[in-house]
Amino acid sequence: MKIGRGRFAGSAQRGFSLIEILVIIIIIGIIAGITWPRLAALAPRYRLEGAARALAAELQKARGRAIAEGKCFQVTFDVGARTYQVLKAPSSACASFANDGLAQKVEDSGTIGIEDANSSGSAPPPPTFNTRGGNAQASSIRLFNNLGDGRLVTVNGVGRVNVQ
Repeated sequence: MKIGRGRFAGSAQRGFSLIEILVIIIIIGIIAGITWPRLAALAPRYRLEGAARALAAELQKARGRAIAEGKCFQVTFDVGARTYQVLKAPSSACASFANDGLAQKVEDSGTIGIEDANSSGSAPPPPTFNTRGGNAQASSIRLFNNLGDGRLVTVNGVGRVNVQ
């Protein structure tokens, strides 16, 4: 036998009150306010990492094309314009190179610069991949952001590309 009146007599209360919902929203707002500046500070570092990996991928692609096509490929850098360009030799001799496409901007080039890792401000020596994928001379390319962080993309003598 139920004691009480009405349809909902004796049933458990369901849902949240307005006060409980407002307290949760305020807590979420405080946590977001504390963590947002830290997350925003990490974004330039992640952009730099992405740009370094994209450049490394382009260098590996040029090396692969040199092996597949049996021709030398070279990647040149323009420090001022923050671009790089893939050049292709007309034959297997690594003597003269012609453009193999348009110059490509470094990813997020508005905040990311490029330079030789061994001498600040100058263009890095262009990696030149021969028909077996080797590089004529070791190259170290430094990408840097406006916060002073840097990533090093290296190409060793056998053509291996690393991001450090």
